[in-house]
Amino acid sequence: MSRANGKKEAIEKIQKWIGEEGLESGVIEQPYADFQIDLRNPPVSIIIPKNKIDCVIFATYVQLTQEDKKGFSELKDKEKKMEMLSDLQRSLIGINVEYNFSPDLDNLDKVSIGKNIYFDGLRKDRFMDSIFALKRAMAAVGLMSQRLQGRYYSNSSTRLTIYT
Repeated sequence: MSRANGKKEAIEKIQKWIGEEGLESGVIEQPYADFQIDLRNPPVSIIIPKNKIDCVIFATYVQLTQEDKKGFSELKDKEKKMEMLSDLQRSLIGINVEYNFSPDLDNLDKVSIGKNIYFDGLRKDRFMDSIFALKRAMAAVGLMSQRLQGRYYSNSSTRLTIYT
């Protein structure tokens, strides 16, 4: 199977599965992607990048609110701050997603989350599990925000982004 045919077949599968599951979405034109579709709920971008031969990337991020960022930066006990981040990292590793803290661990603003599937493993169950994994990862970041503020809810919001 040629590279173009593999990507075309993957795009057809993705669009079919999104339709079957009734997920609200919109196709986005990007110069670095052969295909990108953004889901609305959960807010996840699904990308087939031009620079990859046989890969689907699932990406999202959680943007911390000003209140969450303030609470995090005001944590005086560095050990407690690192313990909280370590707990989050353990959760994200357990969920089996890639992640990145921006801009850095001391000045946390957002957490980017991603997961890849290669075309030879592209089946509907793995596709949907990747979407659910990103949902679980977003929830883990939300729980960290709740813990940070000592409350049972968070105002942190999820936004679409590209994770490359």
